[in-house]
Amino acid sequence: MSNQQYSFVSNAAVKIGNDVLEVVDDGSHFVNGVLNAEFPTKLGGFAVTKNVQQVCKGRDGDRCSEVTNFFVSLAGGDAIRIKVASNMLHVDVKGSDENFQGSVGLMGTYPAEHHGKIARDGVTFLREADTFSEEWQVLESEPKLFQEARFPQHPQVCTPAIQPPAAQRALREVEDKEARLAAEEACAHVEGYEWEFCVFDVMATGDYGMAATIYGKV
Repeated sequence: MSNQQYSFVSNAAVKIGNDVLEVVDDGSHFVNGVLNAEFPTKLGGFAVTKNVQQVCKGRDGDRCSEVTNFFVSLAGGDAIRIKVASNMLHVDVKGSDENFQGSVGLMGTYPAEHHGKIARDGVTFLREADTFSEEWQVLESEPKLFQEARFPQHPQVCTPAIQPPAAQRALREVEDKEARLAAEEACAHVEGYEWEFCVFDVMATGDYGMAATIYGKV
């Protein structure tokens, strides 16, 4: 699937109070619009830190990649981590029932009463990908957290998903079986719900190294 089109998260933003941290997939960041502002700093009164580590893989451990971690330490031991590796972002949220009860987002609800494509009301299940993207598009009436306003911006409609022809889908199914086996082997060290995410990302990008960088225990 490395030659197929896929979508991915290139920027992630966290807003607490009036402060905004934005992280970019090249490892750069903004704090309240300041490019590569110094760390440690504060986000809505909570501490934010950054560290850079090397993750090595390969039979001799001679293939090393840089992994950048941004940590936002919340109340009660809760935390947000944004990891940058292989030109991709991975966001982890460590949350407690007290602070996250009733949360609704793109990934579902907390507690996990609903999975899959859930509407903003936290109840309605949306089957179509295009309907789901339109439901969660940032409205022109809502605050903008990112430095760059990319096309399309509401009220412009989202770009519809590309539907490959039947022959191409059939060929892809055969290729995907082989790619999935290889991805599952690369992600064998990943446990829990992240295992399926790891397999999907490796298959979509063809980057088997991300199983160690993005999904490694760093």
